[in-house]
Amino acid sequence: MSGDEAPSPRDEWLLDSLARQAAVMANLAATAGAGDRGVQGSLQWWGLERQARRYLRNLEARSRGPAAKRWADELGAHHDLLARYGDEARASLSTVEPEVAAEAESRLGLRVAVVGKGGAGKSMISGTLCRLLARRGHRVLAADLDTNPGLAFTLGVAHTSGGLPAEAVEEHGGAAYGWGLRSGLSPAEVVERYTVEAPDGPRFLPLGKIGDTDKTAPKHTLVALLEVLLGFGDPGWDVVGDLEAGPTTPFERYHAFADRVVVVVGPAWRSAMTARRLLPLVSDVPTVIVANRFRDEPDHPGLAPAVRVPFDADAGEAERAGLAPIDCCPDSPAMIAIAALADHLTSQSHQEVLT
Repeated sequence: MSGDEAPSPRDEWLLDSLARQAAVMANLAATAGAGDRGVQGSLQWWGLERQARRYLRNLEARSRGPAAKRWADELGAHHDLLARYGDEARASLSTVEPEVAAEAESRLGLRVAVVGKGGAGKSMISGTLCRLLARRGHRVLAADLDTNPGLAFTLGVAHTSGGLPAEAVEEHGGAAYGWGLRSGLSPAEVVERYTVEAPDGPRFLPLGKIGDTDKTAPKHTLVALLEVLLGFGDPGWDVVGDLEAGPTTPFERYHAFADRVVVVVGPAWRSAMTARRLLPLVSDVPTVIVANRFRDEPDHPGLAPAVRVPFDADAGEAERAGLAPIDCCPDSPAMIAIAALADHLTSQSHQEVLT
């Protein structure tokens, strides 16, 4: 920073965030460097490469912010650090047998954000997708970034009002809403300590719900939860985030952790309008359009779906009862279609997604 101007709380938060990212990268690099030259060791290098790429993408967005000029040197140094980690990972992978590197890449976990208009069925698709991936042997983190408790029910989790406890966050004047992840607490530690196990094994991490007397508590944990999603670099885990409905969360880059964004669109024209507004906001990430609850309606113009989830009365009845559809009607048409979505997401390699 040039001059003698004292850093503002927002500046301090920016620098602290860069330091936290550097710590995440150092831990991932140490794990990768200690690994073997087999599949598991190569998987760690893939994880380091992906995390460097994700942080670089996030840094690019930050570099357009108001603090970019004041902290150009620090942002540039952080960019170079992340780029070096990415180069190190790619160089290490180039020395591994191609078959080993390819097998390791196939085990790299998904990073998926699910968006759409309210009522489009995001939570049903997100929760069912998490359960299906877990049944296939994947370790899954299911993150709920919506204060409405939809994901908990579709996962089959009875506890819906949790979220990160007070001990996991701290007040910081520079963070959005004035709160962030507690200093010294890593994303991996949050997943280990504060998630709840759902049926079939996904780990559930909610934002927290708005109560009768405290409407601000979820906002206290929001920045912390976003930091966890962005910095949780374990390459063997799938992460599925159910984002709050509408275009606000993509506009604020809640999807920054994701390698792919699933855009859920219903048959109503308002749902299509929201999808069209969402797509430009997530254009930095490959998108997958899912048509949900369609009967015989045609596709919306310009929104050709990769997967069509049909209207399913049994799944709808389960949702109305507050139950997980995958438990009530596991062989229903909607569940079969969401299994096809899981196939679609897992069939693409890491390199295919990046290109």
